[in-house]
Amino acid sequence: MNIIAYSLKMAMRENIEKVYKARIYLLRKDSSNLIPLEEASYISEEELQKLLVEYPDLLPGDQIDPENPRRWLLIAREMGVPGEPTQAERWSLDHLFLDQDGVPTFVECKRAEDTRTRREVVAQMLDYAANGLEYWDIEQLRQAASKTAQKEGKSLDSEISKLLGRGSISEVEIEEYWQRVENNLRNRKIRLIFVADRIPKELRRLVEFLNEEMSNVEVLAVEIKQFRREGDRSQRVLVSRVIGMSEIARETKRSRRSTTPEEFLSKCDPAAGKFFQRVLNLAEERGYVVYWGEVGFSIRIISPKIKRPTSFAYGYPPNVFQLYLHDDWVLNKDWALDLRRQLLDFDVFKEAGRYTLTATLELENLERVRKAYDLIIDRIDKDIAGMS
Repeated sequence: MNIIAYSLKMAMRENIEKVYKARIYLLRKDSSNLIPLEEASYISEEELQKLLVEYPDLLPGDQIDPENPRRWLLIAREMGVPGEPTQAERWSLDHLFLDQDGVPTFVECKRAEDTRTRREVVAQMLDYAANGLEYWDIEQLRQAASKTAQKEGKSLDSEISKLLGRGSISEVEIEEYWQRVENNLRNRKIRLIFVADRIPKELRRLVEFLNEEMSNVEVLAVEIKQFRREGDRSQRVLVSRVIGMSEIARETKRSRRSTTPEEFLSKCDPAAGKFFQRVLNLAEERGYVVYWGEVGFSIRIISPKIKRPTSFAYGYPPNVFQLYLHDDWVLNKDWALDLRRQLLDFDVFKEAGRYTLTATLELENLERVRKAYDLIIDRIDKDIAGMS
């Protein structure tokens, strides 16, 4: 293509953009004319990211859930996501929010001009979600949220109180909220939001498909357009719109409920099913609490530290078993380190984050996992249960 043809093509493109650029109109009582505000692009992704930090309600919670509009607590901007247990961070998520139900909400911002707002950004987000769920623990999220609140000169507890719509909140209620966050992380109940000034149709299709097919993960796109008055950069209007919440997706999300023991066991491999049945039987015999989520279950004891149920073991179909040595229930650091060492000596667990040990149940390791579980419940009954 010669330079003249190229120049004509670019001129035509600019004219088309000018013709089809959206407008909204301002009508003032003291004016007889409509004041046009023309759609304007953001200078950078940084500008869009800062707006979400200052004004989280640009994520329109009333459109996401009209019956119970979502409210937001910013955990961190540029939240580090590890790629393996020993890494501090491999990626950086633009924003991590929580809503009032403790649902972790991953947010990535892109301008429409960035062609990565298609397939690449979806793959990137799925990387963040998969690895965040694998390697984050609740303590990391609490510390990040506290640091963010302190930067703004605020108290994290007061921010949670505002999030929950209450004037004041007790320490027990705060702990219950963080327990909900932990349960959502464990049960893979999260929300993924792609934010841009314009959502391309390719991204829209991907978002709608994922949102309809993933019952436990909500996938949305939010378009935040800005409109400015020509020649006046001080005035602008921001308009948010949620994309991707089709009626099929809404029905899929409405149907979410806790699984049952029968449903759970039917989804497990035969050997894993026998192991999990034994874990459930032992929980009943020893008076532990069994909590059923949408996918799997957790086993809880009454913590002598926080005086409420706290989880120490999790099961997920078809064959994933996890132990969780959190500060909420272990006696002390030395006790936890000693127990962790003994459990790792069975050579069946992989370390994931600071507290979690994960085993994939197979015929050849089932007996070792059984012995490891017997070890941890014996230590709990011997050293902890009597203190509650």
